[in-house]
Amino acid sequence: MMNQLTQEITHEKPVSLVRSMAEHYQYDAFDFARRFDLLWESMPNKTGRIKSFVDLVFAFECILKCHIALGRTDEDPKMVLKDLIKARHDIGKLVEIAKISRDQNVYDELAYRLNGFSVFLRYSLDAYSSFFPFYTARRKSKLNYSQTVGNNEWVLETRALLSPLLQTAKEALSGLVTDDIVVILRNARLMSELMDGQKKESKLPSSDSSHD
Repeated sequence: MMNQLTQEITHEKPVSLVRSMAEHYQYDAFDFARRFDLLWESMPNKTGRIKSFVDLVFAFECILKCHIALGRTDEDPKMVLKDLIKARHDIGKLVEIAKISRDQNVYDELAYRLNGFSVFLRYSLDAYSSFFPFYTARRKSKLNYSQTVGNNEWVLETRALLSPLLQTAKEALSGLVTDDIVVILRNARLMSELMDGQKKESKLPSSDSSHD
């Protein structure tokens, strides 16, 4: 056990643009999860709880994008980034292409639970339109509030699905950062060029790679 632990701590992490993308999405996922954990129980009203749940949805989106990147570390970084942005906030689509988890059941359960949910529910107008229709019967709503966000047990069960996904990413990205300054600066320069190129493409009229 000690030898395994030492190996995990002392091996050097590979340096690549796609792995850097994965790390950033991992950081985002942890941040959104932490904010959800801190605020969920303190939200007294429906719109507040929906916004807090959206943080959890964002966490799933980010960790799925992290998993996708980790499964494509040998591919062209430009194409990987373009595909991640093109997937936008579609949890179902992200689940379909995220395949590094050892437990496929987690992906499947996640897709089932979050089908129909969107990060756009962070706006109260969209939230009410989806959960509490303005002019039609509540039973005809797109999403059932009392069975999902309004059900604390359901929400916490959904939150529990995030933990193994975070752990998988953590294990895949563990290791020591290289002390080779040339390698570090080269990766930083290439990442800057990649992101600048993506920003230019996103401004083109024909581009559909906007990052909402």
